[in-house]
Amino acid sequence: MQKPKQPSTVRRAPLDNLINKLKPGIGKEVAVLQVLRALTLKRLWNATINTASFIISGVSKKNVAWGYPPIVNIEPTNICNLRCPLCITGSMQMKRPYGRMDFSHFKKFIDQVADKIIYITLYHQGEPYLHKQFNDMVSYAKSKGVYVATSTNAHFFTPELSAAVVDSGLDSMIISLDGVTRESYAKYRVLGQLDTVLDGIRNLVAAKQKANSKTPYLFLQFLVMKHNEHEIPQVKQLARNLGVDRLLIKTTQVMTLQEAREWLPENEKYRRYELDEDEFKVKQGRGVCPRVWMTTLIDWDGQVVPCCFDKNGEHAMGNLAAGETFDSIWKNKRYNDFRKRMLTDRNSIDICRNCNYGIGLFK
Repeated sequence: MQKPKQPSTVRRAPLDNLINKLKPGIGKEVAVLQVLRALTLKRLWNATINTASFIISGVSKKNVAWGYPPIVNIEPTNICNLRCPLCITGSMQMKRPYGRMDFSHFKKFIDQVADKIIYITLYHQGEPYLHKQFNDMVSYAKSKGVYVATSTNAHFFTPELSAAVVDSGLDSMIISLDGVTRESYAKYRVLGQLDTVLDGIRNLVAAKQKANSKTPYLFLQFLVMKHNEHEIPQVKQLARNLGVDRLLIKTTQVMTLQEAREWLPENEKYRRYELDEDEFKVKQGRGVCPRVWMTTLIDWDGQVVPCCFDKNGEHAMGNLAAGETFDSIWKNKRYNDFRKRMLTDRNSIDICRNCNYGIGLFK
């Protein structure tokens, strides 16, 4: 099937003019507008044909992959300052080497794809702000007009770093806070300090106010577990008191029955698993997963893998740091074969068995 031709013009001025006339309030409208600012005709066209190729693949069961993924996940580092027991980094179960992405490799990759992608998430395993050039990464991606988001445990936000974060142009930030008391926070965020996190959040809010900036849009994320599920009302109040933009209540991932029994909350509303005496089972998404068409992940060492559930990098599609181009990796036989497996035999893919994401329209 022949790939559609892309439009010849990539001008973005009309969209910018429209957005500049809008008067967003404090809230999720800000985040939506920031994503809209990243749109150009070329990026919109790429997202359109990419989505169309996924739909065609799902219906026909034949792999079609047009364009580039509009969303790209990049791992600045897989090193972390905490020891969270359900994280392969924190629990020291990481099979990959530890390290930090070379800034020159980061820039080279961004240069290859910036005219087509819309959204970059600058995190995976590890704490992004342990990379000394993290703000430089954000600034470079923002210089290309891409939307940039990250996620952090928020142990490093002095007033000075908070000001630098705002100046970097970062669009949004997820801040992990999984307890409202020192005891409940430290039970999962091992080696973490609740007071340090709270001070860091206040510094970020203050830096935004001082710069009269609505970005980064601040998400406070609360992982619901057995020991903290009773704190949901308190964390809602805490989010309001801190002045963050939005609270995210998130379910927890486990890998073993023992972990499920120890950590999963009693309230089934906050579980992504079915749990009984003898087994636990993910409430698996039905049908084809769009991630292997619409997103990709680059580990800190340049290795490209198909999904963020491949935490140990066991499904390598290629390596940008080794001189391969993203275009050649995205279209190579390994990647196409992986997409074909997703279409015809998803359950044979190990990283999919603990995932509840999928589009049930395509069975």
